[in-house]
Amino acid sequence: MIASLQIERMLVSRGAGVLYDEPFHPGVNIIHGSNGSGKSTLADFIFFGLGGDLREWKESASRAESVYLQIATPSGTLTLKRDVSTDALRPMSIFFGSLATALEAASESWQHLPYRRPEHGYSFSQVLFKAIGLPESISDGASNITMHQILRLLYVDQLTPVQRIFRVENFDTWQTRQVIGDLLLGVGGYDLFDKQIALRETEQKYKEAVTSFKNLMAIATGYGENVLVEHITSAIGQMTEERTDLLRSITSLTNAQDAPGDQDKVKAVRARNVRDYGIARRNVSTVESEIETLEYEIADSEEFIKHLKQSIADFDDAALTFASLGHLSFEFCPSCFAPVEPKAIGHCHLCDTKRTDGEEDSRTLAVRLDLEMQLKESEALQRDREMELSAKRAALRINRQTLRRAAAAIELDQAGAVTGRETAIAELSRKIGFIDSQLEGLQKRLELSRRIEAASEAKEDLNSRITKLKGEIEAIQRAQNKRKHLANTLVSNQTKTLLDQDLQEHSDFGDVQHVSFSFADDWIAINGEKNRGGSASGMVILKNSFALGLLASSLIDKQFKLPRWMLFDNIEDKGMVEERSWNFQRLIVALSEQSTVPHQIIFTTSKIAPELDRPDLIVGRRYTRGSSSLN
Repeated sequence: MIASLQIERMLVSRGAGVLYDEPFHPGVNIIHGSNGSGKSTLADFIFFGLGGDLREWKESASRAESVYLQIATPSGTLTLKRDVSTDALRPMSIFFGSLATALEAASESWQHLPYRRPEHGYSFSQVLFKAIGLPESISDGASNITMHQILRLLYVDQLTPVQRIFRVENFDTWQTRQVIGDLLLGVGGYDLFDKQIALRETEQKYKEAVTSFKNLMAIATGYGENVLVEHITSAIGQMTEERTDLLRSITSLTNAQDAPGDQDKVKAVRARNVRDYGIARRNVSTVESEIETLEYEIADSEEFIKHLKQSIADFDDAALTFASLGHLSFEFCPSCFAPVEPKAIGHCHLCDTKRTDGEEDSRTLAVRLDLEMQLKESEALQRDREMELSAKRAALRINRQTLRRAAAAIELDQAGAVTGRETAIAELSRKIGFIDSQLEGLQKRLELSRRIEAASEAKEDLNSRITKLKGEIEAIQRAQNKRKHLANTLVSNQTKTLLDQDLQEHSDFGDVQHVSFSFADDWIAINGEKNRGGSASGMVILKNSFALGLLASSLIDKQFKLPRWMLFDNIEDKGMVEERSWNFQRLIVALSEQSTVPHQIIFTTSKIAPELDRPDLIVGRRYTRGSSSLN
């Protein structure tokens, strides 16, 4: 699928009132008007409506409550709705169909999706990525690559410093910029980014593991050198044998007759031990029953997950068959076999529903997303069940240990016959109690030794993972180098071609031999000199030429994932003279008219080139301070 995005209509509302409602078209869309008439406000609405995280609004925009965008994608027509707010990370509602249909639809016909990826379900960026044709990240490592991050490269605004490629943002990282650039150039997906994030996290975990290991070793020094698991296990075995011998000795002491008062005490202790034994047995039985139920649920859910996966595969096969065969006509109803009456052109052959271009594709996407969401939720619930099963099994081990202790207490009661010598039994019991306390101490040392062993293994495992990740990163970079070189060369050549067509009387670039750039470091260089433009207006030309060069490259190379869409809001920024702005506008229109690949370019201007003031290029009317873009 070739990534593609086009805005077909934008509506801005306040309550039942309409502040703005205009159609857009493929190719070049020009929003023009005097300074301060609200052109940038419209650009901000487009950025926000597509998923940008906009928090600071211009005063004129504060009257708006909601932004609607009808967009065309390879997966059909979608309508997006976001409520205007100064709060960050606003959610989005998506309707799979046209804006006209969406406005009449009930609320439950919309999908209400969060900004961030939820534990179950989808974020709106994931849905839009699928619709537009952008790769969706599988791992959580790339979950912060959102529509907002993509739009940082596709929206050239006025507030970002002209020497920056990306729209400015706090807490920006070079890895994020690099993956966005590589992703849109078709260099790769999220593999490299995920590995880089994983390496950073693993290195941090390794530092923590080293610290934990050192702390445990410091505690172990208090026990001397004998902290090996083998030594402690051997000592536990010897003491357990000694304890068994003492129990046998108690059993043999059956000569003395205990006093009646002592017998009552013994009976009370035995009753308590029997009660504890009963509770322990019930606990073991309860946990065993819960484990059995969980294992049944896991097996049943596994079958349901297989069914969902098969349903998705069958759905894809059906969609492919439909795409190959097109609409089928029936002479007889497949339900009751009555003759089917002819319907109006453009209506469904059976149910007479009016067909709208793009809406069937969007409904197909909606059904597939619903199946995928069921699968995702089922898999998440399955993981929860498996974690619960693991916890139940651990609890069962603990309860069985408690049961063994209770059984041992009853065994001791039975061994302590009331006919044995009290003093001898007391002495032997004291020795058993001493051994029990030693066994408890050894058990703690054994636990410490196991923690040290586990910490050592974790440290070594993390070190191995770091080495492996570094090797994988190098391998991915080597594999991507060829594609990256081709894509970067194409963008550089297209940018150079545009710079060569800048008006020479205003240009301060000199002889442009080559253009280079870095997404990670956020700069553009002419002949190796970073951000070389001389004047501020020259820097604007350089930045805009690079953005337009990116778009031009995507129209040439099908492997680009840039969605053949770009938004400019700085055409004559930084004191640009009128003739130089007109020249760049003409370059945009010429590039668009020469391309046969579907695309869309939207730009705002207060100085429109006279010959471009045409109905097929203009969106809306000309705006002024007295008659601004918002009603």
